[in-house]
Amino acid sequence: MDTQLYYAPCGFIITEPDGRIIEANEMISKILGEKSSELKQRHITSLLTVPSKLYFQTYFSPVISLYKKVEEMYLTLETSEGPVPVLMNAQERDEQFEYVFVKMKTRDDFENGLITAKRQVEKILEDTDYANGELQKLLAELESKREEITEANSRLENLAMIDPLTSVRNRRYYEEVLTQFLKRMEEESFVFSYLILDIDHFKKVNDEFGHPVGDQVLQDLAWKLEREIRKDDVLIRFGGEEFVILMSGIQDKLAVKIADRIRENIEISEWPHSPITISIGVSGVQKMDTKDSIFKRADEALYYSKKNGRNQVTLR
Repeated sequence: MDTQLYYAPCGFIITEPDGRIIEANEMISKILGEKSSELKQRHITSLLTVPSKLYFQTYFSPVISLYKKVEEMYLTLETSEGPVPVLMNAQERDEQFEYVFVKMKTRDDFENGLITAKRQVEKILEDTDYANGELQKLLAELESKREEITEANSRLENLAMIDPLTSVRNRRYYEEVLTQFLKRMEEESFVFSYLILDIDHFKKVNDEFGHPVGDQVLQDLAWKLEREIRKDDVLIRFGGEEFVILMSGIQDKLAVKIADRIRENIEISEWPHSPITISIGVSGVQKMDTKDSIFKRADEALYYSKKNGRNQVTLR
């Protein structure tokens, strides 16, 4: 970041497309009450209050995907001095996202709007198909040209396959991709391995530190797992604190070695509140396998890993 941007009279942040902060200037550090170096590698949503985080996760991705920019988004930052309302503009440039934050005076109608948005989001997240329809409706209200509706629908369909908290693929996508993998196994002798993993003692994290910290742990874990797998592998948030990894072209014995490497790297990673470990169940695809049968073997392996002491890998 050049000197002019670093000392600009407004907050300025650069992130990766997945929301990880790369750089932050002096003004945003002053607003948040944190050093620029402490902000790096955190997720952009970790700077927001819970209502603003939900609002951001619902509206930001569809708009930035369509227009490559977001204008006049009202958010509240969680700072060392308490909540601070800001006006945010953002744009996509050179495969990175740039954000500008300008402080605002507190406004009751703005806070009430965030509360209303939070309630709407909670309702939307109850059903993915309903969420897709609501997102289409909200996006249509933002569009100024009807000829863009077809493209918007396609993008919304893709959003319906993404978990809004972690930004990885969700259970709906899992059903489709596992069906494709099994079909390829029958038609092409395609091999793959199925990994299911679970955060050890995750309830303790929520109980001791609260659900916002638990959400941050899930986001951080998803980010770390994405960097452990290959481009052809598929990472899915299966539900709660469980994730599934489909390893393309990998036999079960090699999958166990990879899984153990992942387990070890998660164990030695730095975590903001308490150490995190994972248990993993592994199963290789077998002839005549179905979605239920391969899941059952991997799930049994995961159960054994947890019952046998956690923080380990089991093959079935």
